[in-house]
Amino acid sequence: MNENVSKEYKRLKGLFKDVDESKTSLIDELLKKAAFLKVELDDLEYNIRKYGAIQRSNKGNVRESIYYKSYLSTVNVYQGIIKTLNTIMGKNVIDGDDDFDEFLRRANG
Repeated sequence: MNENVSKEYKRLKGLFKDVDESKTSLIDELLKKAAFLKVELDDLEYNIRKYGAIQRSNKGNVRESIYYKSYLSTVNVYQGIIKTLNTIMGKNVIDGDDDFDEFLRRANG
């Protein structure tokens, strides 16, 4: 597990520290997946900020960047995992929005 994923895993595990340990051990792999996806989302967000969400070809065609497409699909999986964790653990833990979440709301709404 890389250092950033490890830090995120510890952060997520800390959010559920007051939950019954038997439940925590059952969903440990799900916590690891969520940590990995969060780090991937951060990397994708960096690339979107750097290169933009829209690509323009030499011929002038416009399309969504691969970073943006990957972000959108990954964020949906991540949100599903967080929702599942909340349901299993009986907690209402909401991962805080960041600037990119606000950007997505404005772009989609």
